[in-house]
Amino acid sequence: MHNKANTVNRAAAKEKTVGKRTLIGTVIDASTGDALIGVNVKVKGTGEGTITDLDGKFSIGVTSQTQLEISYIGYKTQTLMVGDLGVMTVKMESDNEMLDEVVVIGAGTQKKVSVTGSIATVKGATLKLPSSSLTSSLAGKLSGIVSVTNSGEPGSTSDFYIRGINTFGGRSTPLILLDGVEISSNDLNRIPAESIESFSLLKDASATAIYGNRGANGVMLVTTKSGTENTKATVNVSLEASYFRPMNRVKFADGATYMQTYNEAAQARSATQITSPKYTEEQITNTANGVNPYVYPDVDWYDLIFREGNFNQRANVNVQGGGSRVTYYMSLQANHDTGLLDAPDYYYSPNINNWEYNFQNNISYKLTNTTTVDLRMMAQIGNKKGPNYSTSDLYKIVMQANPVAFPAYFPSEDGDEHIRFGNAEIKSGVYGQNPYAYMMSSFKEGNYNTLNTSLNITQDLSFLTKGLSVKALVNFKNWSESTYNRSITPYYYKVKDGSYDFGTNQYELQTLQTGSDYVSQSDISKSADQTFYFDFRADWKRSFGDHNLTAMLMYMMREYRSSVLPNRNQGYSGRLTYDYSSRYLFEFNFGYNGSERLASGERFEFFPAASVGWVVSSEKFWEPMSKYVDHLKLRASYGLVGSDEFNGSAPHFLYQNNISIGAGHSFWTGLPSNEINRKGPAFYVLAVENAGWEHVKKFDVGFDMSLFNQLNITFDYFRDHRDRILMARSSWPNMLGYWGSLPWSNIGEVINRGVELSVNWNKRFGKDWIVDFRGNFTYNQNEYKYVDEPEYPYVWQTKTGKPLNTLTGYVAEGLFTSEEEIANWPDQSQLGANIMPGDIKYRDINGDGAITTEDQVMLSPYNSVPRIQYGFGLNLTYKKFDLGVFFNGSAKRKIMINSGYAPFLSGGGDGMTTESLERNLMQWIADDHWSVDNPNPNAAYPRLGITSADTSNNTQPSSYWMRNGNFLRFKSLEVGYRFPYCRVYFSGDNLAVFSPFKLWDPELSWNAYPLQRTFNLGVQFTF
Repeated sequence: MHNKANTVNRAAAKEKTVGKRTLIGTVIDASTGDALIGVNVKVKGTGEGTITDLDGKFSIGVTSQTQLEISYIGYKTQTLMVGDLGVMTVKMESDNEMLDEVVVIGAGTQKKVSVTGSIATVKGATLKLPSSSLTSSLAGKLSGIVSVTNSGEPGSTSDFYIRGINTFGGRSTPLILLDGVEISSNDLNRIPAESIESFSLLKDASATAIYGNRGANGVMLVTTKSGTENTKATVNVSLEASYFRPMNRVKFADGATYMQTYNEAAQARSATQITSPKYTEEQITNTANGVNPYVYPDVDWYDLIFREGNFNQRANVNVQGGGSRVTYYMSLQANHDTGLLDAPDYYYSPNINNWEYNFQNNISYKLTNTTTVDLRMMAQIGNKKGPNYSTSDLYKIVMQANPVAFPAYFPSEDGDEHIRFGNAEIKSGVYGQNPYAYMMSSFKEGNYNTLNTSLNITQDLSFLTKGLSVKALVNFKNWSESTYNRSITPYYYKVKDGSYDFGTNQYELQTLQTGSDYVSQSDISKSADQTFYFDFRADWKRSFGDHNLTAMLMYMMREYRSSVLPNRNQGYSGRLTYDYSSRYLFEFNFGYNGSERLASGERFEFFPAASVGWVVSSEKFWEPMSKYVDHLKLRASYGLVGSDEFNGSAPHFLYQNNISIGAGHSFWTGLPSNEINRKGPAFYVLAVENAGWEHVKKFDVGFDMSLFNQLNITFDYFRDHRDRILMARSSWPNMLGYWGSLPWSNIGEVINRGVELSVNWNKRFGKDWIVDFRGNFTYNQNEYKYVDEPEYPYVWQTKTGKPLNTLTGYVAEGLFTSEEEIANWPDQSQLGANIMPGDIKYRDINGDGAITTEDQVMLSPYNSVPRIQYGFGLNLTYKKFDLGVFFNGSAKRKIMINSGYAPFLSGGGDGMTTESLERNLMQWIADDHWSVDNPNPNAAYPRLGITSADTSNNTQPSSYWMRNGNFLRFKSLEVGYRFPYCRVYFSGDNLAVFSPFKLWDPELSWNAYPLQRTFNLGVQFTF
């Protein structure tokens, strides 16, 4: 009885603690902010309830444990926990996702149905891959973006362009904004996909004109997640472990094949029989049989220096929630990236060991019912350890090193405190490059910090006039980095000539270079930059029956400082939109921006843009078609945007002269008996006359369509005309005496046009199956409308009228078959001193009887930057299982493979400027080259040689080396299963590539750090 009484007393006390109180609330439309009348508000699990009044307000009795169900026709039903709230604002979202979806636009948001500009948007989750590099996931995910990967090195950033490249000399990459503030592509690369709410591309003038001088190349908007009102905290935890290994790397010949082929190459260029080849049969046999690898080395440099694979780890924790006053989103991510280097511990470990941390903290607080303060803070902190060189540089050295010149190292002897690295002498005091010693000879540690903090204050001024608000944004971005390095001079040895005893298998070492036994350490090197940004804007939104109006006016200023003199710009921008019943749409945008690079009086310029739209499916006459085409919007835009990010070789301040008195050429003056030597002025830079902005006139027309309430299609045609491109005057000859001050002028022009297509099909089958298919297609074609050029004698030497991204070279007519054919062919001696059968023959384009640079023509209107980029993927959900696959590809793409890998050359040439040891031999060259014994006219590689003079004719850029670089990449696969509180998944990245080009990865050069195939196991917890 006593225990029972205590239980009753505790229950009564609890009931008293959670006793009923009155909750006052307001229900509004989430998009418009208008009050909703007659909304049903019920206490879940009971019959108690009420409805909102004419002002959208309600009051109801609740406890701290009450859950409210709020429902209204045409809106999604919400269930909210009351907790300790006394006042609540409920934002109702439309249950028509097409009408209610909001997209991020320049300096604001807008309902998707009323957008008239060309904007592509994806959710952050779409970009998620088992990688710490966000930019590697962009290709094929959004229409309009062209992404090019140049390296698989950890932390490398892909190059990306919006609607391709539409200028030359200056910046062609887009402006990137994180929550309205400019960031770099490296900053973007480190942002975790979990923190991104949406990722938008602004592509046409109506979308980018508001950025004025910064919108010419398109704008990329990244919006991080925010908290949610009146919801309990949701905790998400993601843990991933990845295994990766390189794919599609080049295969090289073994030692014996290398030596045999070298002897063949030497004989192929000799007029007489070589009786004492460089490599004897004994050497070749002993190398093939593995006899003493220190005397007869056969080093697989790649296998020695790089691992077969390695592991990375990744973790993310984020919390999201909020009440009626405060909302919050906080995220912490840690990435641990390792590379493929396989270095033993020495005086230090040069293996790659990178730790990166990303912290995102977004807090919003309502000071009053009309005042909101938002604080968004992103911190990126990293520690990188590895060699004091780019891993890509080491990879290139490995690709060049032949297997037989020397062993990587010799066995240590008693008392050794250093590694006995192998090497060989090129000439007295000059040695080859041992990749293993290069890997072990240095170490570097770097720490970087990026702090990006934004404070937003929004004030509702509806008490002055309905729909009016103002907003101020202040941002500080600070980046700093500190590094130091350690190094040691290696000891080099070789087997002393004639010292090897085959019977005892003993040899004597000779010291080539005496290294150091102590580590050298540098001082700490520091660098930093700071950016300050401020904008103030006024927004107005009002509806008058079916007439809907919005307006925005903004002032901005930005200062970037990395040295004593900062870079600054400022400007005004605005937007006016009107729609009638969400059917007839009009939008006007402008930017009025200034640039410090131009002279006073010429710094500011006005950049206007306008767009119109017609939602055809909202018309009465469309009703019979609505069950098939439930949404159709036609739109068009035209406008002017600008750029002051001119050619990188141009002076920063275009209006300044740079003249040094007494630093030019010398001359003598005076009487013969009393001559005086003087120097004239040196003209380094002459001010650009009438310098101005680069202009881009952007035209776009397109449509958005939804079929059967499940298939969404977006199509755009665009044409950009860019003029006033700043360039050096190439048509002005040096004889005019400009010395080092060739004048600059705003005279270049480029036309860029293309089409984009985006398709999304989402369908639920029964209660268990959900199918989601997405596809994107981008095509662009550019050309020089005008480029200042010398007066070339032949039209094919000009650029005007041709695409920007071309491949130029000689037209190959196959291989010479005989000395008679060479004698009767146009003279090619300017390309090579000793033309022989098996060498490449070239077409004499100008018919002058000699092959010269004047015979080089455009071989392809496109190069490694694709004209077409596409992607498609499928997501399937069945009950608690999910499956996702994604492919991306590039087409209309050509690559040139002539440079840098011609085997054996030791005296320079083919990309080498200095003498070196004989270069490596690719297996495909050993397998399929022209030879006297096999004079195949269709051989993959022409006649061999061992010097630059032998092969310079064959290493010229020509159609012989041009290949089809199209590819389709099986980018990702993910399989998951959802438990009550977690999801377990397995994923893969870069699983396969399909291409007519088979020698190496078609997206990379032959000596680029390879892409990795990654397998990932992860778990996601939700609490």
